[in-house]
Amino acid sequence: MKSILKTIAVVAAFAFATPAFAGGVTVAQDGDSKTKLEALFFLNTTMDNTKVNGVKTAESTGLAVDRAYFTLKHSFNSDWMMRFTTDMNQDTALGGKKQNIYLKYAYVEGKLAGDAAVLRLGQSHTPWIDYEQGLWGHRYVAKVTSDYFKFDDSSDLGIGLKGDLADGMVKYWVTETTGAGYGNSTGSTKGVDLNARLGIYPIEGLTLDAQFRDGYRGTKTFAATGTKNALIQVMATYGMGKDWRVGANYLSNKGRDSLGVNKGTNIKATGFSVWATAKFAGNFGAFARYDSMKDKSAVGVQTAKNTRTTGGIEYSPIKNVTFSLAMENYKNAIVGGNTTKNSRVGLFSQIKM
Repeated sequence: MKSILKTIAVVAAFAFATPAFAGGVTVAQDGDSKTKLEALFFLNTTMDNTKVNGVKTAESTGLAVDRAYFTLKHSFNSDWMMRFTTDMNQDTALGGKKQNIYLKYAYVEGKLAGDAAVLRLGQSHTPWIDYEQGLWGHRYVAKVTSDYFKFDDSSDLGIGLKGDLADGMVKYWVTETTGAGYGNSTGSTKGVDLNARLGIYPIEGLTLDAQFRDGYRGTKTFAATGTKNALIQVMATYGMGKDWRVGANYLSNKGRDSLGVNKGTNIKATGFSVWATAKFAGNFGAFARYDSMKDKSAVGVQTAKNTRTTGGIEYSPIKNVTFSLAMENYKNAIVGGNTTKNSRVGLFSQIKM
């Protein structure tokens, strides 16, 4: 490669000294070969409180770096590329330091038959979560439903095939993964998970998608039989680019309740979400979503109900810098037990490079 390869420190300094723009910053290029750096921060100042049966049990106020992603992408040519992404988040479950860095993505991707068949190998996005996040557009404030209720993982280790058919009117993505999700995968399991999405786009602005996930979420090993999980999801959205969009989802997850606990055939969670986003003049916008999930036992008796309401207004002073005044309220009601309410309000921000 003719380009002079700088040390990581020099490259990073150059990247952060360069004006931000969509798609990151190109730090090296030689013919068809190109290397880019990207960064994404969620910097949020919030007030949080928790009530159990109407009695306040926790309260906090402060600034948090909820997420900090750093990405390197290298295109070998127009058909083959590789990606490496780290993810820093707040993880109070671990001892010692609370800000921990995980490997989010590390994969190679290549076109086997143009856009109709693209192979991806390594630790990569799963077919659904990142896709819906792109339509929702406000991950820095609120996760999408299947991610929030822990029915799916945003990244996993495995192999996948995706592609566009019929001039882009049909898109598919099928993966086989270890199922444990990023940050948890050991790369070794006795049962792999199938995770797939099929999308149909009959007219401009309309998206119709379905997801099917089936497997053991990394719990099946030589020594353990594992817990079977099955997720079905359908979603319809309509809108015009990033100007506005409305969407509705229906989900059914067997084997894990809406608190993220594996329970096998003893539990089934079903629910829906509706959401909307819009941009206005002067770089302003608004967004809102509502989620409702019900847990039922194997005999169909409701055991819990969960609702989440999210809404806010946003402002982008410059491209790739966005601030939002937003709130998120979550309620978990156990039948015959406690009712827990979590409220979060504050200033949320998303910074891209």
